[in-house]
Amino acid sequence: MFETRQKGHAGPTRPKKIKMATNAEVEKFLTEELPTQKDGVIYIHVPFCDNICSFCSMNRTKLEDELDSYTQYLLGEIEKYGKFPYLQAKNIRSVYFGGGTPTILKEKHLEPVITALRSNFNISDDCEFSLETTLHNLNLSKVRLLESLGVNRFSIGVQTFSDKGRKLLNRVHDKKSAIEHLKMIRQNFSGMVCTDIIFNYPEQTIDEVLEDARLVDELKIDSTSFYSLQLFEKSELAKTVSQDYYDVNYERELHNAFVEKLLGTGNYEVLEHTKFNRIGRDRYQYIRLSHEGADILPLGRGSGGKLGYYDIYNGADILPLGRGSGGRLGYYDIYNAKEKMRMINKVDDKQRAEARLKSLFMYPKIDLAQVKSLVSVETFSTLMKFFKKCESKGYMHIENGFLNYTTDGVFWGMSIGTEVANISQKDFE
Repeated sequence: MFETRQKGHAGPTRPKKIKMATNAEVEKFLTEELPTQKDGVIYIHVPFCDNICSFCSMNRTKLEDELDSYTQYLLGEIEKYGKFPYLQAKNIRSVYFGGGTPTILKEKHLEPVITALRSNFNISDDCEFSLETTLHNLNLSKVRLLESLGVNRFSIGVQTFSDKGRKLLNRVHDKKSAIEHLKMIRQNFSGMVCTDIIFNYPEQTIDEVLEDARLVDELKIDSTSFYSLQLFEKSELAKTVSQDYYDVNYERELHNAFVEKLLGTGNYEVLEHTKFNRIGRDRYQYIRLSHEGADILPLGRGSGGKLGYYDIYNGADILPLGRGSGGRLGYYDIYNAKEKMRMINKVDDKQRAEARLKSLFMYPKIDLAQVKSLVSVETFSTLMKFFKKCESKGYMHIENGFLNYTTDGVFWGMSIGTEVANISQKDFE
């Protein structure tokens, strides 16, 4: 049905028109307006690593003694944005440190930054406070400090437990040391311990992916991101590995072996197409709030977010956009390329509706009533024909007004989402 598998986030194949905005315009909005949707997110980017993963093409640099000055820069940004009335009125339910490797910051850096966040913003009692990390950057002292500061979630880039795979991906620990380090964190941290696992790296076997699934369960990992290796152009791995090894049928075998092993324990469920949650544990608030339209304040070099979500429908999750409905709705899409270089796009009601539609198709169970509310009658009819074709291929079951994905459907989930975006695109032009 699909010639190729979409691995990254789903989206239409045609680029969108961009409407630029100025920093002054955003700051004027943040000064003069108040939010109608109270929930918010803060994303902080730390673009440094002391060990560059061979597969990585993220916004990061090898550490060169810049942590002190970068910490001062973050403290200035936190104080600056904490003064805006719009942000003072937000209830921050997720703080997410991404990277790079945020835990490359030393304790003397992390403590003032986190303390400043709590002093300058309204951090909710149930806030999901998450840091991405590697194993070797998270020692016992740092774990204890971070928990005392309110951090309650670690996202750890394990990638694989296989010694062969860890060497290929340029991970620091071997299998035995990785397991011991995870056990140390698990025993000394009451929050959520989450991992990233990569599959379908060159010469990976079914036994290796099954072992990764077994250890995720044995170590009681609260959730794991599970995604196929992508050979990004700027990564070191792309310089030495040819794409010729790739076989989508074998990738499906590896994927389904891991998923069926993990779900077969009875301890895990599919949270989204690349995320498997230990039942009753990880909420993944950062992504869920983003998909629901919450503001995301981006802080730090290389950070992205969106500010200025506002509407006159009192925060309804699904709005009947694009079919004669009124309302003032939209946000500013922001990317902090450098410390003094920011790119800002205006996002209108149609673009927001399109983003909401795309976000629905990140999950394994989809309410057709929500899909119908976002597209035209004609488009919905075309989509239903596509869904029935997917059902005939064994990717989903259509029942009781919902699309319920199978394991194969989860594997093809991003491709399905991209096709939905392509079919629906004319409604959002």
